[in-house]
Amino acid sequence: MALVFYNSLSRRRDELSKTPGEAIAMYSCGPTVYDFAHLGNLRSFIFADTLFRTLGYFGYKPSWAMNITDVDDKTIRGTINQKGLTAKPADLADYTKVFLTGFIEDLEKLNIDPKQIKITRVTEIIPLIQEKIIRLIDTGFAYRAEDGSTYFSVNKYQEKYGDYGQMVGENFLAGKKVGARVKQDDYTKENISDFALWKARSEDDGEIYWDHPILGQGRPGWHIECSVVNDLSFKQKTIDFHTGGVDLAFPHHTNEMAQSRALNDAPLSHFWLHLGLLLVEGQKMSKSLGNFVRLKDLPQNNASPLAYRYLVLQSGYGQTLNFTQESLRAAGEAYRDLLLKTAWLLTQTNNTKGKILSAAKEEFMNALADNLNTGSALAVLWKVLSYTDTNPADQLATILDFDQVLGLDLKSAANLLDVPGEVRSLATQREKARAEKDWSTADQLREQINEQGFEISDTENGPFIFRQF
Repeated sequence: MALVFYNSLSRRRDELSKTPGEAIAMYSCGPTVYDFAHLGNLRSFIFADTLFRTLGYFGYKPSWAMNITDVDDKTIRGTINQKGLTAKPADLADYTKVFLTGFIEDLEKLNIDPKQIKITRVTEIIPLIQEKIIRLIDTGFAYRAEDGSTYFSVNKYQEKYGDYGQMVGENFLAGKKVGARVKQDDYTKENISDFALWKARSEDDGEIYWDHPILGQGRPGWHIECSVVNDLSFKQKTIDFHTGGVDLAFPHHTNEMAQSRALNDAPLSHFWLHLGLLLVEGQKMSKSLGNFVRLKDLPQNNASPLAYRYLVLQSGYGQTLNFTQESLRAAGEAYRDLLLKTAWLLTQTNNTKGKILSAAKEEFMNALADNLNTGSALAVLWKVLSYTDTNPADQLATILDFDQVLGLDLKSAANLLDVPGEVRSLATQREKARAEKDWSTADQLREQINEQGFEISDTENGPFIFRQF
């Protein structure tokens, strides 16, 4: 079964040409650790994790790499605000470590295993970044300017390759003046400029800088780090998948593509998969707007981290997702229902190992093969749960198989069935009272069960007791 994805580079749906059993290299732009990640940031990693899981599910051998931007304008500014202008790289490391630790914890709460990701902090590879910049200087793609910073030459790149900005538009440079310099990491499409590879130290940086005999005192620009981390992580010039938010297409991914091709004389990635924005009341969720929600805020909204993962999986990764309290509440209720149905199946199997339903699995895989259509894949899971004439063990085996991709930790439903003997005794007494039509006593026993932190549901197959959650 062929996997098809919408490729931002070709602006069409492309088929993955590799066959199951082959290695797949995928890279994700990681966070800038100047603050804790918000739900918009984390949606990107839920998507990347789902892609990684899907590739493995289809029989490929994926490797996943990610950078951590732990030095830039924002991280330095935060460190200086905390430690003053005497702050050094060690202080920067202490400052960013708090947010990196929080990011890793958020991944784990979302059932994303950080041990499966080759994570590289930028400050760990400064010498390698310097080496790559010198190579770009030596080959004529970069130059050191009078302000002390080293810039990538868009004109030099165009002279050799002629495809700068191809992912943003076929005639991206038409009518635009090229040649000015921009030192900041982010800028608009109207300012096509030579961008900084090595940013010369300024007085605002305090003592946070690295030295080099040619480049001088300074630090890396934002864009070069991803090219270098890619080279470090994979033994191939062109990787298979590059993921990130649609807001990174320009300038970050555009500049990343140019640097990498200049360094390796090869395209950086075959597929570029861009995630749609997460909106809050019609605006992009962002720290600058102050409209962000963190993962730790979700319990206050009656939803768990995995309920948020469920919410994200309901829509296509390329679609804009409007985050509302109502959509979060609905996702929380649906996820709770999903866990309860899984727990109920567990009570009906008598530890019998079921068989995966082949027709359902084929339908599930067809959904994933269609540009990672997780919304349709979820619908197949619910369809399996709705079967009334199927062996419960087969239903359970099938949805747990699907969960290898969905990552909703459905096996944790077993925890809901850890019911102590005293609660089971109350349930037995209640059944006896119900049989004798002693409804008053039955209601009192239900209340006692609830007070113990459990709920009981009456079904045609007997009482279903589970831990409250």
